[in-house]
Amino acid sequence: MDIALLVLGIVVIVGIFAHGLRTIRRQGQAKMKTKAIKPMPKVKDDKGFDDDGIGEVRVVARKRQEPKMEQMDLNLAESAQAAPAAAPAAAAVAEEVPAQAAEPELPSLQAVAEDIEPEPAPQQEAPAPQQVLVLHVVAREEEPVEGAELLPLLLTLGLKFGEMDIFHRHLEPSGRGPVLFSLANMVNPGTFDLDNMEQFSTKGLALFMTLPNEGDAMKAFAMMLSAAQKLAEEFGCQVLDGDRNLVTQQTVQHYQGQIREFTRRQLLAAGGH
Repeated sequence: MDIALLVLGIVVIVGIFAHGLRTIRRQGQAKMKTKAIKPMPKVKDDKGFDDDGIGEVRVVARKRQEPKMEQMDLNLAESAQAAPAAAPAAAAVAEEVPAQAAEPELPSLQAVAEDIEPEPAPQQEAPAPQQVLVLHVVAREEEPVEGAELLPLLLTLGLKFGEMDIFHRHLEPSGRGPVLFSLANMVNPGTFDLDNMEQFSTKGLALFMTLPNEGDAMKAFAMMLSAAQKLAEEFGCQVLDGDRNLVTQQTVQHYQGQIREFTRRQLLAAGGH
């Protein structure tokens, strides 16, 4: 009785197993439509078994194993860790994008105004350089120059009392035109009191001219030198240069050379030849 039940159980199990194999085969053939499985060559044995007792090979499709919950959690954790790691890489790529790719910004009106250089203000002409030539008429200590005698001689030489309370020699003897040279008191404050010339006396006189001169500089110097010499003769004085040295012929030539050099520099500055 027990043997019969055992045999019956085995038959039932074999039937269930055979039915399961047929079901799995049909499912496998439905999924694999592209290729047909070639049957194995038949063995020579009449029963279909080879020498090792193995029958015809049948392909059984395996069921795809679903991932377990532990594996899914692990995959999600790995994805979450990979995402932050990818963020710096993306930021690095964004930093490597050349600046030229960005759309250029238009300059603001203020920047444009700052780039525009203001027009330079017109420069004022620098004053022309001046040079002064001086001659001193120095009296002897015991014989000062008296104002009562000085005034008529100055008028004879064409000098006129004028600005700064000193005498000037103009281009015209009448006192008109530009000043060629001037005459001042050698003693401070250097001026004359025309109303008190009779009570006036001085130890010396200073004649001077400026370059550039309104007239002919050489002629103006010659006139100043002649006036100094006449004053010296009249009052028994000496004619000295600007450094209080006695005027000689070399001194006169030195003054004339200064006039020529000044005139040359003036022509070069004006673009002349």
